[in-house]
Amino acid sequence: MTASKAYSAPQTLQDATRLAADGGATLLAGGTDILPRWSRGLLERPEAVVDLKRIADLRGVTRANGEIRLGACTTLSDLASDPIIRDAALVLAQAAERVACPQVRNRATIGGNLCNASPAADTAIPLILLDAVLDLATAGANGVAQREVPITDFFRGPGATVLTPGEILTCIRFRPLPERAFAAWDKFGTRPAMEIAVASVGVALKVESGAVTHARVAYGSVAPIPLRGRQAEAALLGKPLSAETITRCEAAARDEIAPITDVRASETFRRDVVAVMLRRMLQRAACS
Repeated sequence: MTASKAYSAPQTLQDATRLAADGGATLLAGGTDILPRWSRGLLERPEAVVDLKRIADLRGVTRANGEIRLGACTTLSDLASDPIIRDAALVLAQAAERVACPQVRNRATIGGNLCNASPAADTAIPLILLDAVLDLATAGANGVAQREVPITDFFRGPGATVLTPGEILTCIRFRPLPERAFAAWDKFGTRPAMEIAVASVGVALKVESGAVTHARVAYGSVAPIPLRGRQAEAALLGKPLSAETITRCEAAARDEIAPITDVRASETFRRDVVAVMLRRMLQRAACS
């Protein structure tokens, strides 16, 4: 690969946004998705590739003022083992440690998993449960211009996000779930490793005085985007976590997802898998 101009590896966020705005170079995080596409000729190779991992502000996990911050270039293996994440958002760590295989997780990043915008993105589901906010940055007239986007507004369709040309994802922020909240995530595939989810489900809820006071439901691989289950949440809120409530929630989930039939599963099978996983999670929550 021969570049038409020279690029220096970015050392700061401002360097990265300037390179992104320039348009001549592709900014690379983990590369576990884009590199195979280049090698198979599915994407045109850029004139230059610039690695973002040297930028300290884009790596690591921090906790301050009750908020968790994930640098977009934090690898999935680091995320899965990070003590802050395992303490404050175990459901996210569990999802991260089931992405692909150890070799991929050692390279792949949380930001890349989101920006790839796959409907099956494993980390997107727990981040929806956590009401995560994404910080996006671009080169501005007076430095770096930033905006924040709720994760439920980030995805636009398979492979499509709200990122504008020259804009990059810098970090993901969220607050821990309420104390004593129940949270679970699971995915179904035909093999335990290196599997793209046929369907995935996440639930986070809290029961107080016999009624559900907090509820988040999310699904993967059953809609054009990672989907928040607002109808399922409405079926839970204010209700006792009884068999009747669980049945209503399961019916709401079947109604609001929009799965397709492809080589991995049929639409009907995906609806059944979502219903079974959701029911099992709610039954576990009722017994906890």
